[in-house]
Amino acid sequence: MASSLTQATLDYFARRLNEVAAQLPITHAEVDPSALTDGIAVLAHHLTYATERAQERFAQPETVHLPERHTLMRLAEALTAVTGAMGHLTAALDCVSTGFYREAVPGVETSHLRGDPKALRIIAAEKCGTARTQLLATAAQLHTETGGRAKQPRLATAPTAPPPVQLPSPAVAVPRTAR
Repeated sequence: MASSLTQATLDYFARRLNEVAAQLPITHAEVDPSALTDGIAVLAHHLTYATERAQERFAQPETVHLPERHTLMRLAEALTAVTGAMGHLTAALDCVSTGFYREAVPGVETSHLRGDPKALRIIAAEKCGTARTQLLATAAQLHTETGGRAKQPRLATAPTAPPPVQLPSPAVAVPRTAR
């Protein structure tokens, strides 16, 4: 029998996302292609692990009860956000590798901004910042709902306050039309 997905699973995934986010560069001086590829690889590893756990449960839907179904839904939403963050990281890597390529090949004709490694690292740092924000928000979302169930608004079964008293509206004079 496959193990169930619980809030502990989501908390574990959230901690991994926080770890990856903490290692992302904040300034352009910290942007390093090697470290960026490592961060992408680690994030991809955690994404694969979480996807495999979900796949085990989706393979046996008859054994998945409502609380775990809700957990699976939250995990799927988190996976969507993580893939978005990976998109930002790969775009940052693209910026840095373009600069890396231009530094290595003399005589590449480009605009002064497109070929400037510092400008490309600044853009990469901004993309990493966006990815960091997404990862931290996703991790926080995974941590917020405890107990495996979302906090749903409670529906009132009976009115909790008496209905407001409606005063009669004053009579409005309606002009008569000529016959």
